[in-house]
Amino acid sequence: MMLIDPQGEGQARGNILFYSIKGPGSMHAPLIVSLGVGLGVGFLAQRSRFCTMEAFRDLILFRQSHLFLGVLSLTITAFIMNLILNQFHPGFIGQPVAHTMQIWNFAGMVLAGLAFALAGGCPGRQLFLAGEGDGDAAVFVSGMIVGAGFAHNFGLASLPNGVGPNGIAAVVIGLAACLFIGFTMRKTV
Repeated sequence: MMLIDPQGEGQARGNILFYSIKGPGSMHAPLIVSLGVGLGVGFLAQRSRFCTMEAFRDLILFRQSHLFLGVLSLTITAFIMNLILNQFHPGFIGQPVAHTMQIWNFAGMVLAGLAFALAGGCPGRQLFLAGEGDGDAAVFVSGMIVGAGFAHNFGLASLPNGVGPNGIAAVVIGLAACLFIGFTMRKTV
């Protein structure tokens, strides 16, 4: 059975999972290349303690730029590679699976940042820690995977023509939940 979504990207239905058969969701790198690059980047990130949130914390609070230089070099490298590959499109227009509802783009990123701060670090760092055997980080990574499934199956994820049907409610509820957790579970000195 073939389902066609509102954006015109085909989706096929298996017994349990939906999967894309065209568009950005269907693209992937060859397995060997993906594994090689993933292991290389993971090794370098683990050895350097790469974490974007810690980088800004250390820069602002302790005036240490070691981790921030990693974030800066990653940003510059990504910018140069996007220019070389002719994939640089400033703003939201021309981006794959992006919409131009700026307030909800911003609010969604505020929610993501707040959730990552409450969890103790950026998602990349949590992946590296899970690979090292950290149980809390493994729960975090499992939550990201389950959350992605919920977002795409229950209309929470954004679409190129705007916020998903339940996306605004999810952002508001998520912000309220994170603020409640942050204010009620803080340690008093």
